Amino acid sequence: MRKHRSALLLAAVAALFAIPSTVVAQRAPAPDDAPPSVATPPPPGAKPRGREAPKPETRAEALTRLYGQLAAAPDAATSQRIVQEIEVVWSQTASPTAMLLLNRALVAANEKNFDLSLQFLDTVTELYPDWSEGFNRRAYLYVVKLDYGRALGDLRRVLALDPGNFRALEGLVQVLRTMGQDKAALDVVRTLVKAHPFSPGAQETLKQLEEAVDGRGI
Repeated sequence: MRKHRSALLLAAVAALFAIPSTVVAQRAPAPDDAPPSVATPPPPGAKPRGREAPKPETRAEALTRLYGQLAAAPDAATSQRIVQEIEVVWSQTASPTAMLLLNRALVAANEKNFDLSLQFLDTVTELYPDWSEGFNRRAYLYVVKLDYGRALGDLRRVLALDPGNFRALEGLVQVLRTMGQDKAALDVVRTLVKAHPFSPGAQETLKQLEEAVDGRGI
């Protein structure tokens, strides 16, 4: 239990600071969240210009495509490249306020001011309840504060909004193990290795949990 708790804390800290705030601030809004653009009508008598340009990929479409690529990645290097693309999409939001609040939460957490960081993340989740990244960051902050019950709730909220979110699956496995819920953790890690076969340590965790659960005759 103590070993799992130490590993979970390290993972939580790494996940909390995974995307620097300055990078988040520079990312473009998600196409499906951004306000629609208004096209300028052609002048009277103008001839059509042929085929229209394809519509830009929405945030949801991008994630669906990238999750599919991640599940089918042939090696760890390819997997890591796809993960980086997914993390860019996760951070996207049409609201500059959401990014500003998240940045301030990350700065506060980096300064070990976890209570202030939590206040910012609470505001993010209240104002933007459909943006999974706010709940994901708050979940890992709860882990750092050893509040596993609330972390569990936030991770499940992330997965309700974004079922393919492998970071939430990774966190959920570790929280459940720390809480002694190995059977539930086994179910989650099986989902994880299908979604992200090269998730660091996932295959070994799967083996350990299978042995532990099967050994208890469950």
